[in-house]
Amino acid sequence: MMLALSGLAMYAERVGIARDPLAWLAPEVMTRYLLARTKLEGSSVQTYRSILLRIREALLWLEYGQQPTPRMSAKRQRAAPYTPPELARYLMWARTLPPTSALGGSALALLALGAGCGLARREVLATRGTDITVLPSEAVVVAVPGSDRLVVCRAMWEEALAARACAAGDGYLILPQRQVDDPKNGVSNWAERTLKGASGLPELKLARLRSTWIVELLRQRVPEDVIARAAGMKSTAALAPYRASVPPLTTAATARMLRGSA
Repeated sequence: MMLALSGLAMYAERVGIARDPLAWLAPEVMTRYLLARTKLEGSSVQTYRSILLRIREALLWLEYGQQPTPRMSAKRQRAAPYTPPELARYLMWARTLPPTSALGGSALALLALGAGCGLARREVLATRGTDITVLPSEAVVVAVPGSDRLVVCRAMWEEALAARACAAGDGYLILPQRQVDDPKNGVSNWAERTLKGASGLPELKLARLRSTWIVELLRQRVPEDVIARAAGMKSTAALAPYRASVPPLTTAATARMLRGSA
């Protein structure tokens, strides 16, 4: 703080600004000072500006009782999960598409990787057929590209995912003919084109598919540390926005869990 303030004071003295801290801390003076500090780059400029603005607010409060300007903030919103009927309709739609790598196969794989495994956009795009393993128990496991995570696919989607992986081989499960590994808006553009003409279906978004997967696990009371680890989250705190979509336990269910009975 003193480094930023002393630098501003020296600059103000050098350019002939009155020896008044409020004059030094005028927004236009701060801007000119920061522009003159050519060695400051990127986040350092923002840090200096933030420090000087907080000093200005404190000084205005001490001298005139002026309250700091309220900071505008918005809570980060999570995409709403799809409802079970919506997911069922998506599954029916995907199965009516031609069973080719560009249409039906990719549509089923997209649903399976999103709603069945909770993968994020880049993970979905990077997944190849060789990343999918079918265990002797018939459970389907995804080795998530770019990480050390293994995600067990939800039972509803494992058959479709295993079939698509077998057909894809070493190729990508989604958009196998793409020219770049991570096409911007590639999934959303493909979904929009493929859904064209389909009536009654909401917009297909990977974020909502991932939310559906997380919320379903929370509703089934899967331990939150297990969910967070499978989702690639640093801690269970990241699950907080999804809990709003999870209904509370009934009194009877709560009693059974506390008692430890079946």
